[in-house]
Amino acid sequence: MHREVTTTVRVKLHSLTERKARLIEREYTAFQDAVHGDDDDANLYSATKQQAGKVRSNKNPREDTEQPVVLRNDKIRIEYDEDTVLSSWWFKLPIYNPERDRGDSIWVPVHIPEKDTHLLTDEYIRDSELVHRDSEWYVHLVCKRSVAVADEYDDVLAVDMGAKWIAVSAFLSDCDTQFHGAEVRRVREHYKQLRKSIGKAKVRSGAQVIERLGDKESRTVEHELHQVANELIARARERNAVIVFGDMTGLRFDNDEGRYVNDKTHKMPYAKMANILTYKSHLDGRECIPVSEYDTSVTCWRCGSQNTSREVQGRVECHDCGLDDNGDKNGATNIGKRAVGKDIQSPLSTVGAVVAQPETQVVLEGTNSEMEPANSPEDVGLTLCEGIPRL
Repeated sequence: MHREVTTTVRVKLHSLTERKARLIEREYTAFQDAVHGDDDDANLYSATKQQAGKVRSNKNPREDTEQPVVLRNDKIRIEYDEDTVLSSWWFKLPIYNPERDRGDSIWVPVHIPEKDTHLLTDEYIRDSELVHRDSEWYVHLVCKRSVAVADEYDDVLAVDMGAKWIAVSAFLSDCDTQFHGAEVRRVREHYKQLRKSIGKAKVRSGAQVIERLGDKESRTVEHELHQVANELIARARERNAVIVFGDMTGLRFDNDEGRYVNDKTHKMPYAKMANILTYKSHLDGRECIPVSEYDTSVTCWRCGSQNTSREVQGRVECHDCGLDDNGDKNGATNIGKRAVGKDIQSPLSTVGAVVAQPETQVVLEGTNSEMEPANSPEDVGLTLCEGIPRL
């Protein structure tokens, strides 16, 4: 089984001559004018001008934002030359040359991270972006390739995303649960309070603080998301588990729980977390599948009843079987059960992932004298049973 994986390689331009720096600056400025509609006849490389029109119509960017210059993949090229003293890697950048009054291109020296050099082949490179940050020029090269992922797994690692914890993961075989990413919420709250204090300050002082902060919040949060994804994949690797996560598409539109709750849930980076987890999983050779999250938080994972309550946000109580468990763990376990077809929604068999049946499982005696998956090893008396587990 194969999946398409997209990786962005950050390429830094260096040692630019005054002429090349001037041409790049002129192209970047003209692109901003074209995107914001200030100059429909901006002198740009023709392919870049077409991309500016697409950005303007698709994104409708705000006037006070700068947009990266979109570089069409058939107009760019990157080459390696070990005999060049200035740089071993060179990038062909399309620009408009005002001296010739037509489209042209320049070769600029670039620095490539050693770990990403194997990606820089013409068949992998897609449309990319020219970015200006902290007085430096970068090209974000988008590389897309096909990778093989496993077809069979021994367990399911289910991931429930939330506001307090960006991810709660639970193995379906024994409900072994871990909580990830509390730092994401802390960072969000910190910058929220900082912005509020800036708003109360003098205009000049507030502007200086905002300029000094830049995009530090988004970069810090993204770093934490990568760390969480690495933790989840490491857990799945230990048990050869397929990863499934709750699909939160439409959350911002389907839920209105008041200003306080909306502020917490609507600003959490669920989509970015899902994207990072998916592509990192595929790079690890592991399938990662979104599963409908509908009703997973209000359904008892042990008996399937929805006669539950959450008087305390972090706990869920089932009035039918007496379950008293962590709410996020309950949601994650239900996501895992849904993935393997327990309630006939999004079974893994429909996408080609097979969960092998392990020989041993931790179980407990349920309310109807049935053997049920364990709530947690610390909370209940457990035994090990041989035979076919209830996945």
